Amino acid sequence: MPEIIPLPGCTAEPLSNYLKALGVLRLVVEQKKDPVAKGCWRNNAFALITNLSKDELVEFFLQDYQPSPLVAPWNGSTGFYPKDNKKTIEAILYSQTERLADYRETVHNAQKQVDNLKLTVQPKDKDEKRKLLTKLRNNLPDRAVKWLDSCTLISSEELKFPPLTGTGGNDGNFEFSRTFMQQLQELFDFQSGTPKENADLLLQAALFDVTVPGLSFAGKIGQFNPIAAGGANAAPGYDADSRVNPWDYVLMLEGIMLFTSGATRRYEQSEAADFAYPFTVRPSNIGYGSAADGDEARAELWTPLWSAPTGLKELELLFNEGRVKVGGRTARDGLDFARAISSQGEQRGINEFIRYSFQVRNGLSYFAIPLGRFQPIVNPQVDRLVELDGWLSHFKRAVSDEKAPASVKRVHRRLETAIFELSLGRKPLLDVLIALGEAEATLDRSLKFTKDKFLQPIPTLDSQWIEDCNDSSTEFRLALALAGRELRQRLVRVRKNKHGRNEWLENDDSITTWQVGTLENNLIALLRRITIESEQQSKQQEQNLNTESGTEWTFPQAQLDDIVRWIQGDVDDARIEEIARGLSLVNLPKQRPHSSLPTLPIPIAYALVAVVHHRTLKRDALQIVFDLNTLAQDLTLPPVPALLGKLAVGDCYTATGLAARRLYASGLNPAIREGMFEPGDRTRRIAAALAFPISDVSIARLLKQIKRFDPNTNSKE
Repeated sequence: MPEIIPLPGCTAEPLSNYLKALGVLRLVVEQKKDPVAKGCWRNNAFALITNLSKDELVEFFLQDYQPSPLVAPWNGSTGFYPKDNKKTIEAILYSQTERLADYRETVHNAQKQVDNLKLTVQPKDKDEKRKLLTKLRNNLPDRAVKWLDSCTLISSEELKFPPLTGTGGNDGNFEFSRTFMQQLQELFDFQSGTPKENADLLLQAALFDVTVPGLSFAGKIGQFNPIAAGGANAAPGYDADSRVNPWDYVLMLEGIMLFTSGATRRYEQSEAADFAYPFTVRPSNIGYGSAADGDEARAELWTPLWSAPTGLKELELLFNEGRVKVGGRTARDGLDFARAISSQGEQRGINEFIRYSFQVRNGLSYFAIPLGRFQPIVNPQVDRLVELDGWLSHFKRAVSDEKAPASVKRVHRRLETAIFELSLGRKPLLDVLIALGEAEATLDRSLKFTKDKFLQPIPTLDSQWIEDCNDSSTEFRLALALAGRELRQRLVRVRKNKHGRNEWLENDDSITTWQVGTLENNLIALLRRITIESEQQSKQQEQNLNTESGTEWTFPQAQLDDIVRWIQGDVDDARIEEIARGLSLVNLPKQRPHSSLPTLPIPIAYALVAVVHHRTLKRDALQIVFDLNTLAQDLTLPPVPALLGKLAVGDCYTATGLAARRLYASGLNPAIREGMFEPGDRTRRIAAALAFPISDVSIARLLKQIKRFDPNTNSKE
């Protein structure tokens, strides 16, 4: 019966401990030949399922483990060149133990390839290095090639390095394979192969988290464990030396080889090809507390955690196919990866990902900084972003220019953050829509940069965005009604060309009215512009515009209760504007007019001016509200030119007096014959409220509130 052996020393974080867990499983399967060996993550630590007992596991590593032959003659100071320190590599070559037999063969073979190329120092340029690597790959034993594939990606065109192993198995001046040999010497006698006196206790610490008082082994662990790397603030006091358990380092590098990317098989001809490595993408400086545009990072690695017992073959398949797709393409950066795991991670049996960023910290050295844990959450709304992929990629390339305006960089960062948070189930799609609206406004204000980068306006979004973003708030409903007034051209200089595609306007046509200021002011300015445009239309065009039946399909309209909340100031104006900006990007479908019965008392002043401002009283709507069947036609009121101006300056008495007289002169006999008083600030809210379109039935209800309609006095109309 297989035994479950918890390995509390092999935790999911830091990265060194994660890799150590993979190394344990790989070695037990490949060298101990345990056919049932599997592994999984439980309580933040690795659990090994094996036929071995705990004591047998320890005995295997102490007595039978044969180190993988890690050599890197393409790097400097590795012992393969005349001026190198050869002490460690010669200790391997002159060893007698069977456990280093593969190592001796590999070192001898590698030296032969170096000599054949007549190299006296490490290769300096990539072409020379690629020639050496190609020879090594063709001649070294399979166990050595696995390390080589972990460090390099060789293509016919160029040489690339997986970020997990730095720049070809080294990080700055820290060379991995040389350190691996040195740490092995701390554990084993190279002549006899027997473990040294403290190897057992150190192994207990590495696997089972047994405390080792006064760990005295000075050494480096590189980018894989920033705390163990020492330095400032790594321990009590001002500074700390690096202290590394040799088993931690040895097993960590044994685990790295599960990340052999199969690069030559998986290489893709795409802009993402240089990151065609397991679960590795370009960095995105978003989604963590200290994120900043200036962060210099080499790459991101998203390490998977799984709770179901999984064998080595399954894990090799998982890592060899360790790419995720977003919108049918390979994920390019951390943002893409977050989008992709909203569905694919769960499908692959992965419960969680730990996100690491390889960031510059000490000179040329990098640290694998954990940026958080992320559980795959199925979120169909993330799929809405596929239609924006082309535009988002172009936008990202544009802001990568160091001369990009700071405002554009900021809005791009906010947009990517909103997408990241959506992908992880932390924020709704509405936040992304709002960020898109803000992005287009910023690009409009930086139009020279936008056009220089050939950055087109945001594509018109599918109408499904409305349903997916609707938060059932008053602000959303008012914003939707406002967006239905062809709002986009009022907000930014974007127009439809003759082919129906959005493009930036070459010359200002005065249609765009929006300015920096309050929503109230901008709505009043919008109404003034609409009034001017209406006066410029021909009479026939105006009649055609105003004679749609109240029962025909139309764009979204506001409900009277929401209008009342606006007038009373019980809404978030800034929220309405930011939602309206987003909704202006959406293809708004027409719908049948809907007018629910108001439950809030409607200000009479608004009812008066709204009816007069609307001007056309539809026969069908009046019949519905007044339960009449005798009207022959619609009723059209003459315009009141001064109405909006008086409301805009807060003169409610004059405005409502003009409205009442217009209704009386048209034979509608309102109960109110004189003006009404309202505070100036509330009057301006009433003026701005006229920008929210309402249905013909709502207008009829407002008229009914002013005075019950008498058809006998209006038959002449």
